[in-house]
Parts: sequence; C-alpha cells; structure tokens
Amino acid sequence: MPSILRATSALAFLVLAASCAANVNVQRDRDPEAEARAFMESYAQDLRAGAREAIIARYDPRGSYRVGNGHKSFEPLDSTRAMYMSRWEAPAVFEWRDLSYEVLSDDAVMVVGRFEWTDAQGKMLPISYTGLLLRQDGQWRIRLEDESISPAAVRDQLCATAPAPG
Repeated sequence: MPSILRATSALAFLVLAASCAANVNVQRDRDPEAEARAFMESYAQDLRAGAREAIIARYDPRGSYRVGNGHKSFEPLDSTRAMYMSRWEAPAVFEWRDLSYEVLSDDAVMVVGRFEWTDAQGKMLPISYTGLLLRQDGQWRIRLEDESISPAAVRDQLCATAPAPG
C-alpha cells in the first residue's frame, strides 16, 4: 500500500474514532433530570401565556395517553390540537408544586407532583399530576399525563359560590 494511501486511511480512521468519542461524550454529558426540570418550567410559562401552539408542540406526535379521575384515553395529536384550539382556556395563575423527577433512562423521565390552577373567576383548584416525558429527535415530548382534581376541592369551590339559603 503506498504511503499516501496509508496516511489517508489512518487519518480517516482517526477522524471516525474522534467522531464516535465525541458522540459518547455528548451522551455522558446529558442530564435528563435537569432537562426535564427545564421542560416543565417552560411548559408552565407556555400555560400561563396561553401559548396554544407551543403547548401542542410539547406532546408526542404519535399521540398521548390522558388519564385522571377514573378515566383513560389515548389522544391522537390532532385531538389534542383540537382541544387546545377550541375549548381550552389559559389559567389566570398556574404554579407547579412539589414536582419529583424519576429518570427512567437517558430518554425517559417520569414527573410526579401537583399544580395549582386558578381560573379567570379566581377559583383555584389543586390538581395532582403525573407525566411521562420521552426524548424524541432530541426534544422532550409528553407521552402520558394524569391530571386529577381533588373532589374535596371541587366541592369546596361549589359550596363557596353557591347562594346562601333563605
């Protein structure tokens, strides 16, 4: 093998090896929990701002599971889009509370906690939350959400707004 060909082959091998090593370092530098925390904070900002398109873009393009209050459904992204574009209303106030992050893999994080949603009339509902975030094409997406409203909170809100007897 001529020396120029050997040198070119060796250089190509070194470039390929360096590229592989760089890819491994990128994988090691990932912090799925920190990324999930940032995702959830920006999700809250989008909810507060009523940024419908940004919220829709957070969901898995294959669809997502929605569970809570005894119900379960699989929602294609078109259904999620229709809900956010028609009947969904942005909160007057929104705050995550006590979120915990369970890293399942480099590409999957479970988020568990609560949030407080206050509507335009000032009614605040405490809601429990579970979400499964999956990394797809470098972006975190929501694959599952469980949002359950406390029955006691609903009762208390109804009683507070009911007219007094008599």
